[in-house]
Amino acid sequence: MKRIAFSWATVAASLRERAMQQQQLADDAGEVAAHLNPGQRASLHALADRIGEHGVVLADEVGMGKTRIAVELIRAVKDAGGRAAVIAPPGLGYQWQAELKLGGVTTPAMLRGLLGYFEARSAEEVLDEKPWFQEPILVLSHTFANWRMGENATRWRRELVPEVFARWRKEAGFKYPNGYHLSGSYDERVKRAAASIVARIIEDPAHPAYTWLTDVTTGHAWPNPDTDTNYRRGTPHRSWLEQVVGFGLGSFDLLVIDEAHKSRGTDSGLSRLLGNLVQGTQHSRRLCMTATPVELDVEQWRQTFERLGLDEKVRDQLQPVINDFAQAIRHLRAHWRSSDTARQQYQIAASAFQSTLSPYLLRRDKREDADVSRFAQETQGESYRNTQKPVSVDVRTLKLPWRQAVCATEALSVSSRLDENSTAKRLRLTLANGHGIADLMAQINEPAEPSALPDHGQSSAVDDKRQQRVQWWLKTAAQAFQNPHHLFEHPAILATITAIEAAHEQEEKVLVFGRFTAPMRALVRLLNAREMLRSLEAGCYWPQSVIHARADEPDDHSEWAAVEIAHRQLNCRLKLSSIPELLANQYSTHSTRREQLRRRLLGWLDAGLPEHEQVPRAMFKHLQEAELNKDLEGTAEKHPVALFTRAILDFTGGGVEHLTPEQACTAFCQLLSAAGDQHTDDNPHTPDTGEIALQWELLLARLQPEFAHQEGGFARLMYGGTEQSTRRLLQLAFNRPNSFPRVLVAQSAVGREGLNLHLACKTVILMHPEWNPGVVEQQIGRVDRVGSHWSRRLNEALERGSPAGQLPRIDVHPVIFRGTYDEHNWQVLLERWDDLRAQLHGEVIPAREAEGDLEYEEVLAKLEASAPCFSPSRG
Repeated sequence: MKRIAFSWATVAASLRERAMQQQQLADDAGEVAAHLNPGQRASLHALADRIGEHGVVLADEVGMGKTRIAVELIRAVKDAGGRAAVIAPPGLGYQWQAELKLGGVTTPAMLRGLLGYFEARSAEEVLDEKPWFQEPILVLSHTFANWRMGENATRWRRELVPEVFARWRKEAGFKYPNGYHLSGSYDERVKRAAASIVARIIEDPAHPAYTWLTDVTTGHAWPNPDTDTNYRRGTPHRSWLEQVVGFGLGSFDLLVIDEAHKSRGTDSGLSRLLGNLVQGTQHSRRLCMTATPVELDVEQWRQTFERLGLDEKVRDQLQPVINDFAQAIRHLRAHWRSSDTARQQYQIAASAFQSTLSPYLLRRDKREDADVSRFAQETQGESYRNTQKPVSVDVRTLKLPWRQAVCATEALSVSSRLDENSTAKRLRLTLANGHGIADLMAQINEPAEPSALPDHGQSSAVDDKRQQRVQWWLKTAAQAFQNPHHLFEHPAILATITAIEAAHEQEEKVLVFGRFTAPMRALVRLLNAREMLRSLEAGCYWPQSVIHARADEPDDHSEWAAVEIAHRQLNCRLKLSSIPELLANQYSTHSTRREQLRRRLLGWLDAGLPEHEQVPRAMFKHLQEAELNKDLEGTAEKHPVALFTRAILDFTGGGVEHLTPEQACTAFCQLLSAAGDQHTDDNPHTPDTGEIALQWELLLARLQPEFAHQEGGFARLMYGGTEQSTRRLLQLAFNRPNSFPRVLVAQSAVGREGLNLHLACKTVILMHPEWNPGVVEQQIGRVDRVGSHWSRRLNEALERGSPAGQLPRIDVHPVIFRGTYDEHNWQVLLERWDDLRAQLHGEVIPAREAEGDLEYEEVLAKLEASAPCFSPSRG
């Protein structure tokens, strides 16, 4: 298929035209009517000026709407006859598809691995299926190339290279390779993929792959899939497979790399994907999207520009300017009050930094956001983020065992060489967060191993004395953890709960970030237990019928153990033994109300679902059939209609009596969208669009774990083991103001991956301190986004005429265990945060250092005015 002539000049013209159309719409009908805000329109003009020459790093601050800008560029490339690939973290496929659809661009579901790559060739109606290289837009996962290809891998995973090589030899006029016909039958999906790849390349001798395939097939022995099984990373066969898979995807004019700061290493999966598999055309461009192009040191600028695809020669020209700017910042921080020379050197370096990097870098920050600007005007420059109120654990207020534990762990740093005693070191580092405490206690209580060091007389005696002191302090610290349910009593967890419940009383949802699963799970269980007891005590409905795990079961932090601890903590008036019966009775009573909705639901959906929406209508038809299926009558809560009834109630967050037909239809469609995802590498039963019955089965399989259980969900945990479909359902529910969960406890590596969690939440708690300020910015950015709950609350407050001191803020609360390593961790993070703001925000000296001194405030104002600016709106 021959493409129309593609040119970047056409793309640039299209971007400018789109920006002007949006400007005209804003002028005629107001900014509310425009799809793009002023900063995004300015970014389109800036992209149009640059994209014809080279790629661009789009480094807008978190939540400023980078994705919408990228979608406009993708659409312009597509309209100009070009092809684009979006490469995004695996958890963001759903969001990218939604954003592309909103921008008028349709694309297949995210490709996550080899199975999804071949799955498109599995349909019997293969003639109706387009090869990947004919799709104008594709979305790939960062981990697409992270294939497990050991010698025991199933054969079809290593069949593509031999099949392509064999077909190429045949099409080039030679015989099939020796051994090909004796190598067994090949997977039909692989054969179809290979056929389309070879047919595409053989017709175009100018195709780069034409020469490559000719050279490889003539210069190397044919790789028999039965004997040549080594496709591990770094082997020639793995490199060939990556190349051939890339041929099947086709060449791209534009590569959009979302979260481009991730996996910076040259051997990371993302780097290999960009370097060896995803192939660009001769004049391809890259758009790197990242709010944190540099996080910890200036060397990361070089990594960012390497990912952008700049030549080494260009990177070498940029690096001295970057280094000079970093050196000027360090010198200025030490002498900004007293040295005119330091200030002048900074201004010169800042000017060079801006002029050198601006062709490749665009960055808008929150100061350009209309709501942030309004807040600053109303409060005379105060920050709209409240980061000055940590969740503080004061050692002086703790019970005696915990005070002793804190003192003991600090004493360990004096009485021992921590590099010689891993137990003492781990205890000092993890006391404040509760991670791995149980394992440490087992090590502490074990008899000490005899020293393996040679006996050197007096020095050995000194070492023995020191080890005795270490053991004494370790056993003293261990007294705080003798309770089998110690995590439920951990001071940091209890302080976090106090902060969460205070926000909940203000009808606010809370997003909690942590790193360690055990304390995070304990937090979730204790929050749910406490809220359940409060609800039962107040006579309010709690959506749970049973409590899992009795106290005598091995899990010391089970759901039942949490109920026991919560019962004691709250001085609950209910009898502990009566709680299971209370839950069962109130759940049964509420079941009658749900049954009333269930009888109305099908009629509402039939009347309210649009006729042109094929998938919702098809799923509704299966729901009708399930209702008529007598074999399903005895499945009660797991019946499909009961399942959707509960799911819709949970999503809307209201009572049965308040639900409207319109709300039910909207929730039904959103459930279908959130629970649907095709071509995942872990799911061999992914259907194509014509297999509606399989889609239905897949949908039920994903909804069952979420909504067939009779369990409360006031707080929920999202961690590495959480399925992608569950993550999307949690995201959808958390973004609804009245529904559970009210608290989402997210593992940092999972929850900060570009997820939109801002529609009903403005409170973030950082349960476990991070070292990287870029990570913290990403975490806060989950709620600090365009169209956020905070911005709506701010506008409501301004309309009421609320005084400046009562205007809502985005609340960010780090949990700091005073007197422990936590406190040091937080101070280091604050210093690194200052460095990050100097590099990315131009805030080279924190404003707090001049507070109250008019002369120094004037100096800082001049320094800020001379800071580098990469904003298309202000440049």
